Amino acid sequence: MDKLLDIRKKEEGKKTSFRIVSMYVLLACLLQIANKMGASYLSFSLMIIVTAYLLYMMIQRNIAKVNQIETLQLKREEQKIRSTLESIQDGYYEITMTGSFLVFNHSLVELLGKVEKELLGCQIADFMSAEDAKKLKQAYQWVAHTGTAVNCVEWEVIREDGTRKCVEASIVLILDAQDSAPTGFRGIIRDISDRKDSERMLEESRFRYKSLVDHNPDLVCSFELNGLVTAINPATEKITGYSANQLVGTSCTHLLSVRPRSTYVRPFMLAKKGLSASFEISIAHKRGFPVDLHIRFVPIIVDSQVVGVFAIGKDITEHKQAEETINHMAYHDALTDLPNRRLFTDHLTKSLEQAERGRHKLAVLFLDLNRFKYINDSLGHAFGDTLLQTIAKRLLSSVGHHGTIARMGGDEFTILLPVLKQESFILFIVKEIIEAINRPIVIEGLECSVTTSIGISLYPNDGQDAKTLMMNADSAMYRAKESHRNQYEFFTPTMSVQASERHTIEQELRKAVERNELLLMYQPQLQFETGQITGVEALVRWLHPKRGLVSPTEFIPLAEETGIIIPLGEWVLRTACQQNKAWQDAGFAPMRVAVNLSAYQFKQANIVQVVADILHETGLHPAYLELEITESVAMQNAKQVIGTLEELKKLGIQVSIDDFGTGYSSLSYLRSFPIDRLKIDRSFVNDITSTQGETTIAASIIAMAQSLNLEVIAEGVETEVQFEFLKNKGCHEMQGYFFSKPLLKEDMTGRLASIQGVS
Repeated sequence: MDKLLDIRKKEEGKKTSFRIVSMYVLLACLLQIANKMGASYLSFSLMIIVTAYLLYMMIQRNIAKVNQIETLQLKREEQKIRSTLESIQDGYYEITMTGSFLVFNHSLVELLGKVEKELLGCQIADFMSAEDAKKLKQAYQWVAHTGTAVNCVEWEVIREDGTRKCVEASIVLILDAQDSAPTGFRGIIRDISDRKDSERMLEESRFRYKSLVDHNPDLVCSFELNGLVTAINPATEKITGYSANQLVGTSCTHLLSVRPRSTYVRPFMLAKKGLSASFEISIAHKRGFPVDLHIRFVPIIVDSQVVGVFAIGKDITEHKQAEETINHMAYHDALTDLPNRRLFTDHLTKSLEQAERGRHKLAVLFLDLNRFKYINDSLGHAFGDTLLQTIAKRLLSSVGHHGTIARMGGDEFTILLPVLKQESFILFIVKEIIEAINRPIVIEGLECSVTTSIGISLYPNDGQDAKTLMMNADSAMYRAKESHRNQYEFFTPTMSVQASERHTIEQELRKAVERNELLLMYQPQLQFETGQITGVEALVRWLHPKRGLVSPTEFIPLAEETGIIIPLGEWVLRTACQQNKAWQDAGFAPMRVAVNLSAYQFKQANIVQVVADILHETGLHPAYLELEITESVAMQNAKQVIGTLEELKKLGIQVSIDDFGTGYSSLSYLRSFPIDRLKIDRSFVNDITSTQGETTIAASIIAMAQSLNLEVIAEGVETEVQFEFLKNKGCHEMQGYFFSKPLLKEDMTGRLASIQGVS
């Protein structure tokens, strides 16, 4: 703005000089006129002076008036220029050739973060890095040299507070008005920080998108609206086996074998309308194997218009296979791969619907393996599992395509014969099954034999629905098992009554513990030399309110089959320990109480903790508790059994092998068992006097126990002959009716009192 004023002053000086020269010329003319007229020089001089003065005053007034007008015009122009510069949102600058600020607007002051008065005299290079200053200096030199203005020179403003602004500047050379010599530079400096941020965000967004697509493990393809592929990501190449060159420009229909085409065409049409849609499809990999995909079509929208379609696909091949495996497992038995109860029931329900429509019969067979529990307990679960797998294969071979075979669990199988035109066909299938199962089975070098009991129910005679038919076939199977094994039974109405009674007994047994219907009886174990009672065996009985005293042979198998044996066994153990402690507290001589552990109890993972807790709860010293396990239980998994027995022995209790001689014990394992005594099974004792073989076995057991430093006790001693034989062979402890039958706790207390003299 000061530059503009200087120009104006120079022009005004020129005008004043012109006026003075003009006045002198006028005075000279007047003097010549006066000389020609002959006027006196003094008078004329006075006239000239007055005239000159008047002329001068007139000129001065004109000059002042002109100056006033021009000054106002100049101020107006200055205000216009200043107003224009201040209205510019970008920074305006004028600098010297050396870079010092001369002219600037307020926008530039704000951009540089300076106070206006501080900016005068500052160098433009003060607000940038050394590298940017070097770059800008080269630009100014080029403009000064060529006289050509430049635009869009980018650099970064560094403000006093440390903040930075990205700017874009223009550079125009300023020339002197008279001699056109370069005097400085002017231009616009624009803050482009927001634009740079937007560009950076756009670039970052582009890289994010590229990273999302390129590194996405899922298939990503873009399609034109006509269905042709425009781009694919690397995952697509991996999933399909085809390269981008092989797929771009195609419609990928050579990958799709699915029919109907609407499976993928309809979702694509929805995407073209702006709606995303998903579906599952199987494609053919380049190598030929199928790949299952879950595809979602997503519209590509630009300016509110759908310009293409994205396909985002996840490879669900493994998921599908896992789903099929899980589904198979949900409906098939894990051991035999036969249908399980759920699938069998579904098949039976559908077959019943077909039988009703076709007015034909169908049959349900329920079969159970005889002696399986004994084999499984004695030879181990691995042996039992192999046996079940063998039976399953023989059943498939016997039934073939005529029906559906399922495993219900354990050793129970069901068979559905869905179309039955003649009942004689049932007998044909049943006989095939019986003969197949009866054939000897060799597993791990051991030969075993099992038989089966089969129950049969018919639709519509024996039931109209799946549940009834299966229940009635089950009832018929139990009748076959009870009456004559290795045979079959057709269902009769009386069987349902018996099955109902069995169910009722099961329910009553579950409540027997809660209702205090169970009781223990104690059979004394005597040392014959002293006649002293060294222990008692606790025997459980069920005192039913209506049935009276129920033998354990009736309810123990049912308890084991239904799982009731676990709570029942704990009750027996706790009650026996409590009673033994009560006898000791009453002053009787300490003795052991023997409690039999069933196979189901012994297999419990927490059996050691259960025994320890009961001993702690009752206060009985562990030395006065003896746990009996059968020989078959001991040999199921000898190494595992030894580990459990060792843990039990650490508690301080005694352990005996019950029913010894009936199983398959080997001497090597018997040496390793941490046991205290062997109990000779009553079957050998009963036939001691009549069978030479039993006599030899009993004598051998006693001799073997003595060689192993084990005590031996015989059960079931009922006659004096048996007693004398056992005594002579070295058996020092016995129990049986020869000494005493099992006694109630009150009677046992009286017996102890009479022997020990305790009142």
